[in-house]
Amino acid sequence: MSNLFYRNLQLLILTICLIVVWGLSSFFSLPRLEDPELTQRNAFITTVFPGASAERVEFLVTDKIEQELFEIKAIDTIQSTSRLGFSTVSIQLKEQVKNVDQIWSRVRDKITDIAPQLPAGASTPKFEDSQPKANAMIVALTWEQDSPTNYAILRRWSQELEDRLRFVQGTEKVELFGTPQEEIVVEINPEELSSLGITAQELSQQILRSDAKVAAGQLRGSNNNLLFEVNGELDSLERISSIPISFGNRSQFTRLGDIAQVKKGIIEPASELALINGRHAIAIAAMVESNQRLDEWAKAAHRTLAEFETQLPRGIGLDIIFNQNRYVEARLNQVISNLVLGALLVVGVTLLIMGWKSALIVGSALPLSVLIVFGAMKIQGIPLHQMSVTGIIIALGLLIDNAIIVVDEVQSHLREGIAPHRAVTKTIHHIAIPLLASTLTSVLAFLPIALAPGGTGEFTGTIGVTVILALLSSLALSLTVIPALVGKLHRWGNAPVIGSWWQTGFSHPRLTQTYGWVL
Repeated sequence: MSNLFYRNLQLLILTICLIVVWGLSSFFSLPRLEDPELTQRNAFITTVFPGASAERVEFLVTDKIEQELFEIKAIDTIQSTSRLGFSTVSIQLKEQVKNVDQIWSRVRDKITDIAPQLPAGASTPKFEDSQPKANAMIVALTWEQDSPTNYAILRRWSQELEDRLRFVQGTEKVELFGTPQEEIVVEINPEELSSLGITAQELSQQILRSDAKVAAGQLRGSNNNLLFEVNGELDSLERISSIPISFGNRSQFTRLGDIAQVKKGIIEPASELALINGRHAIAIAAMVESNQRLDEWAKAAHRTLAEFETQLPRGIGLDIIFNQNRYVEARLNQVISNLVLGALLVVGVTLLIMGWKSALIVGSALPLSVLIVFGAMKIQGIPLHQMSVTGIIIALGLLIDNAIIVVDEVQSHLREGIAPHRAVTKTIHHIAIPLLASTLTSVLAFLPIALAPGGTGEFTGTIGVTVILALLSSLALSLTVIPALVGKLHRWGNAPVIGSWWQTGFSHPRLTQTYGWVL
């Protein structure tokens, strides 16, 4: 049984092919992110109580919400802030909590229960939680004309781009940033109003009364009752400018636009602004679903942006501020370069010391082990991100130890004249337990990282998981495929005791004697 792979060449080839196909298919289908996803354990509950002092907000709103939340044992800390007309309660769950969705559902139920107990005038408490997840791409539309920024135009094009990015396959969420709220400003001339005998307050009331839908009558029928309304909604500058203003004991009328200047402006101070190289802009941020390949999504997004940019009018520029895929690809390229460099170094050193056959086998152990890791990551649902990639890089130096030991042991038996099948069997029986013990020792060293609880474990845990997977894959290969390859690549019968350096490795009697003396 120990030389099963040596006795069955078809099984050996099939196993290697399956590892290669499994590993490569898993690598190309694994989701790719920059950072691991963290479980949302923080949330906020906000309540508006207009006109209430901080003390009243604390007593009538905040305390009641806190008392309800204290009943949920999974909550670790509750912090609150009460100020004029506003209450904020922040919640943090315990690190060991796994079923966070159920806990947040209970919190929402508590909010629903407490809402009727709040004083009149207080808004319904609003539950807010934000997933700690990085944006995949941030794009900005900038106003590049010398004229004042026209946010109406910028907003319209930004919303168009928002819709297009939302339809890219794999997009989870798209948000706009830097869109200040606009207001319609009515600039009055005090002298003009004084000549008409109107005060600013009276003018304001007349404008307010014009912004309403007034019932004009009702049509009753045998089957329907229809209500007619006059559309008095102020939805444009022209509509506002044409508001009739009465003066002279309501006997005379004039248009608002004739006595005041009506224009759009930005509410000062602006709630949010975006500046790109000193120019006003609106930013569009997109997130990608967790089960998607970021590189494929980025390609589709770039095609959408290229098509959209050709349709932009002159004076509006498009800039890519952040592209997460650049960092993800850099880390993956780092893994591939480290893997190739490590394999070349291993092959070079092994060729010098043990010969070309041993170098070929030891060098193949490295990519085969990594391919098994990719397959195991696919099964466990571990994406490719900086933590899992770091674990693979750490494991590169540990993967070849078992292979070198096995190859050297089999070669030693072959040099003694033992037949290849017996050399393979004897090697596995002799080193299986020591290899298992040494591998388990290394596994236990990384186990605390893999099993770390809470947010720390969610972020760094995949380092330990990927290292452990790499160590176990190396052990499995060293006890199955590697010794069989050594036996197949060596000649049947006695292995040559003396040969060229590229066959048996470089050896110098004086160096060997000195090394033995040092040991």
